[in-house]
Amino acid sequence: MYKLMIVDDELLMRVGIRSMLDWEEQGFRIIGESGNGKEALELAIQASPDLIITDIKMPVMDGLQLIREAASLLKTCKYVILSNFDELHYVKEALKLGASDYLIKSEITADTLVELLTSMRQKLQADRESLGKAPVIPYDVSQSLSHLKESYFNDLVSGFINEKEAVAKAEELHFRVSSSKLTVIKFIVNHYEDVKKKYVEKGEKLLRFSILNIMEEIIPSKWVKEIVVESSSQYWIIVNTSLEGGSVRTDIERLCGKLLASIKDFMNLSLTAGVSTVVSGFGFIKQASQEAESALQQSFYTGTGKVLFYEDADKAPARKAVDVILNPEQEQEFATVWVSKDEKKAGQFLEGIRAGLETQRADEDSIREKYIRLMETMHTHLSGASQRSRSAYTEQSPYKTVLKGECWEDIHRGVLAHIGYCFQADSQSLQDCTYSDLAVDIINKYYAEDISLQSIANQINVNPSYLSRMFKQERGENFISYLTRVRIERAKAYLMSGKLMVYEVADKVGYHNYTYFSKIFKKSVGVTPEEYREQQQSLTSP
Repeated sequence: MYKLMIVDDELLMRVGIRSMLDWEEQGFRIIGESGNGKEALELAIQASPDLIITDIKMPVMDGLQLIREAASLLKTCKYVILSNFDELHYVKEALKLGASDYLIKSEITADTLVELLTSMRQKLQADRESLGKAPVIPYDVSQSLSHLKESYFNDLVSGFINEKEAVAKAEELHFRVSSSKLTVIKFIVNHYEDVKKKYVEKGEKLLRFSILNIMEEIIPSKWVKEIVVESSSQYWIIVNTSLEGGSVRTDIERLCGKLLASIKDFMNLSLTAGVSTVVSGFGFIKQASQEAESALQQSFYTGTGKVLFYEDADKAPARKAVDVILNPEQEQEFATVWVSKDEKKAGQFLEGIRAGLETQRADEDSIREKYIRLMETMHTHLSGASQRSRSAYTEQSPYKTVLKGECWEDIHRGVLAHIGYCFQADSQSLQDCTYSDLAVDIINKYYAEDISLQSIANQINVNPSYLSRMFKQERGENFISYLTRVRIERAKAYLMSGKLMVYEVADKVGYHNYTYFSKIFKKSVGVTPEEYREQQQSLTSP
């Protein structure tokens, strides 16, 4: 594996170049970066790179001076110049000083880099052969340093190796952090399924490289760190902490905040960080990783894009399962909101639901189920026309939002938006409804109550005689016949379930006089309710 340095005073250029490809697959390992020639020269003397890719125009020391001074000290190092179109005269001078090639910044792509590195690799190999040195071992992903470090970290997290073995393995892999005071931080990419769609063409590998490179670039050198990629959406950082108490938290909060802001600025991605307590030794990495993940779980309640500490989660009162059924007062309040079609009132109602859940310290499952129950209640209020056209707006997948939403706030906003959408859909459908459609909707919803032709006519503001005539004309049966049919069909379902006494079934479907219910049922079905239940049970029994 050849050693590579990237030198450019533009942070975005350095990050962009690093993120274009997997350098180790091309036989190069990036050992450092610098923002000016002076820093680069000092690093190069220490690290002895095989290849330096450098900008020409930089503060303190430019690329030409870097090549002049480095060439006298690093006899086998190769140089590639980065330039703009208007700097080609500098390129000619650089080539005279010994630079092997150049790249025009605006034309750099993954393909041009691969082509360049292939050429550089051949030249470096030829130099080694002329000096009688052994050839560089080809890249093997299973044996790459980053891969070995990831496997080692997984062993630490799993608790498969003891402290003594862990220290020895860390030295063997040149693990940068030491087995002393350690803090583990886990970062997750928020709304990853949406993010992934943007990288379909370029691949998730580019996403990982970009995030990893920004982390490497942004974390100050004073932090001794290791970065481990668990997946395209999950990243671990292990750092040594030398300070005590609140100052450790303040420094880590500042560091994580800077990382989140930088990735937001450079990539327009939102990340959330979970931070463990300070632990002593590699043997406690398992505990620390669990703490970091536990801290991240609080993002459901606090919202995403934040830095969350395990110590805060550990001190917070425990959350618990709570009753998620809407109580009668909430049912009535929602019914009033629904009739008003007022989105502001809907927002206030939903805020009341959220406040109640927070007061109860409801857990995540209870919160999700409460919002599902709320949507079920809302859908029972939809008019028949709206129900038939629900496919027009179910593309918004409100239930998926509740079940898969990453945080409470996402769920809350999604449900509120869906309520508003249903308001509009219901209002539009009602404009197209006839009086008989409206009457049928009311019967289907409130058949168990004391409803009549007069009461429904009053609700929809129409003359009872006119409603009766239109109902018969459009439905082919009169109002009483339809109401009776709905009630009897519901009664059949209750009787088949076998969970209620017959008098209870009568009350459930709007007949509060058992004798009258039995008479109507027999007239409609041909048998008494008791006989109907016995018939159904005999049909279903083995």
